[in-house]
Amino acid sequence: MVLPHAGFNSPAGVAAGLRRFAERLGRPVVVYVKQVGYLAPEDVARLTADGVVSWVKYALVRPDPADDPWLRRLLELVPAERVISGIGEQPAVTHLRDFGLGGYTSGCVCVAPALSTRMLAACRAGDWTEAERIRELLRPLEDLRNAHHPVRVLHEAVRAAGIAETGPLLPLLHPVTVAEGGAIRAAALALRAAEAEA
Repeated sequence: MVLPHAGFNSPAGVAAGLRRFAERLGRPVVVYVKQVGYLAPEDVARLTADGVVSWVKYALVRPDPADDPWLRRLLELVPAERVISGIGEQPAVTHLRDFGLGGYTSGCVCVAPALSTRMLAACRAGDWTEAERIRELLRPLEDLRNAHHPVRVLHEAVRAAGIAETGPLLPLLHPVTVAEGGAIRAAALALRAAEAEA
């Protein structure tokens, strides 16, 4: 998977770079779309058709995941089974139910693996009521991930929930603030309690 680069780039330049990288690697890559303007849907479609991209991790955060013109355009050009929701559980039900995406990456699986697994099973079974019920349990921690930073929040949530001592963050990231940490701890502990019931 080629992680997105936020900096000096353009969609055509990213497409060219992905093509060069995959050619050098000798196999297709997973493209991770996380920012508007990183790639155009047409770029992704060309790369997919040419065998440069095997599948797409789609991670544009929208206020309403059902209102997503970029994703709708992508799915006019690339088969939905080649695209996964890549933002965690928050938009996953909408992405799988309404857009037909092939799957999703979990945000809270490191804190609540049983709940995350049950949500996936509910989605696969088309039990959208149960999937939404579980998504609501995961929502407080997912909202904090969106608000503060996915890595920083999960790093602190794993520690605060008593799962593991996570140690210092890597350079270029900073620890959560005291206020952020309190909210993360409350959400992580509530999620662990819901996990225990599951």
